[in-house]
Amino acid sequence: MVDSYFGERAILMIPGPTELHPAVREVLTRPIVAHYGAAWKTEYEETVRVSAEIFKTKAEVFIMPTPGTVALETGVVSLVEPGEDVVVIDNGFFSSRLGEIAENTGANVVRLTAEAGDYVRPERLRETLDTRSNVKAVLMVQNETSTGVFNPIPAYARIARERGALTIVDAISSYGGAEMDFDGWGLDYCVGYANKCLGSIPGAVPVAVSERAWEAFRRRRTKPRSFFTNLGVWRYYMDEWKDIGHPYPTTVNPYAYLGLKAAAKAALEEGLENRYRRHINVAAAFRKAIRAMGLEMLPSEDVASPLVSAISLPTQLWKDAGKINKIMLEKHGIMIGGGIASLHGKIIRVGHMCITASSRYILPTLAALESTFRELGLPVKDGKEAFISELSRLRGNA
Repeated sequence: MVDSYFGERAILMIPGPTELHPAVREVLTRPIVAHYGAAWKTEYEETVRVSAEIFKTKAEVFIMPTPGTVALETGVVSLVEPGEDVVVIDNGFFSSRLGEIAENTGANVVRLTAEAGDYVRPERLRETLDTRSNVKAVLMVQNETSTGVFNPIPAYARIARERGALTIVDAISSYGGAEMDFDGWGLDYCVGYANKCLGSIPGAVPVAVSERAWEAFRRRRTKPRSFFTNLGVWRYYMDEWKDIGHPYPTTVNPYAYLGLKAAAKAALEEGLENRYRRHINVAAAFRKAIRAMGLEMLPSEDVASPLVSAISLPTQLWKDAGKINKIMLEKHGIMIGGGIASLHGKIIRVGHMCITASSRYILPTLAALESTFRELGLPVKDGKEAFISELSRLRGNA
């Protein structure tokens, strides 16, 4: 029997997909509309405008109807030619996969790695680029959800730009929930997402591309051996079909685009700085609560993500790691994430994004975690009071 704090359905406290924002749920009740035409042109352009505001850019932004990974692959395939050198900041599952994408395009990949729960020091990137003068691009993930680490993108980007390398950034799990300044940081290609911190549905991926990146694409020696993941194809439709409201080479899901627009507008109405601070405060208070329970976090406090928490499991629970998620879901109606790759069975991951970055969702999650750990024989302490106290302190200092 499910002893859920939220009714019969499971609540998503995972690093995505996330609970839907109320503005998005309202969009999903509307009748279907065409994904082109005069009326749709206005909707699409407004979606681009609010998406660009979250990127903080005046550069070109377009929306892809794809998984985030396809949008990332589009950047790598289009901006990096076979045989060119790229550097990958590799400190987790998703940043490592960026390296795989680059390797599959025929690039020469140099990986700068860090231990699980740690980050690559910017000095290592500087040293690498100083010894390799022909690096075409540096690939990085802002919020590495597999380890709960938030990477220092501004520092990486500054070093790359000073040495003439493009930056390709995965902001899929941080877009709309953590600081982003595409223009101020000098980024070149950045992928956001609708179904993580914005609380919308999959199928609409905002992409920002700098003029420097477009110029690099125009100067390619060879054409990309791809259609859909080819910026040149997207450029054609953006130029030739924009007047009919169809600036993309395929059908798109109108609900996904309208949901993105509604979610982005809600973020802007909250105020981006207010929104970022809310996520930071809730995450810090949640980590305080976990430590009060007697558990440890995987990353150190100085690099901990404001959007997802990776909780280290005591070794005696490694064999029962799967039971934690099972009990949380089946008994308490709360879905959390487990460890992946080398961290499988060693951590659990809790997302606190968009509307779940709030006491309403965190306190029941803490109560369920306490009950679950005790059921498995781990005598944890109460962490809820620590969460309330710390969140109150942080809000008072704001």
